[in-house]
Amino acid sequence: MKSYLPIEKVALLNEVEPINILNIYYKNKSDERFKIIDNKVCVLENYRYPYADEVNELRQKALIIARSENALCKEISKMCDIKQDTLYKYFFRFTFKQIKVAKQIIVLLNEYINQNSLFPADELCYE
Repeated sequence: MKSYLPIEKVALLNEVEPINILNIYYKNKSDERFKIIDNKVCVLENYRYPYADEVNELRQKALIIARSENALCKEISKMCDIKQDTLYKYFFRFTFKQIKVAKQIIVLLNEYINQNSLFPADELCYE
């Protein structure tokens, strides 16, 4: 569950000026990183990369199946219109600023795990 905090607190945590976060909000008020709570604009703590943790968790589970980053990117590229090299760069940089791309990668990773794992995704982990 994602938690929304007041912009001032998030700015303090990320060591940026609140106006920098507000500028993102003013460019696109329907951005899902922002929510109005008690007539105040609130933002996700990790507003820059809101889905990075979820993508990383799924990527780790998918790597258990694929065994290498290269193999994972190759298999996922077969499932979509994203090139293998592009996927590799996404995973290497691991920023996922574009929410649309992050959501697409999440769907692809879930699909890959469901198609190729003998175990439920919840049970996949390194121990």
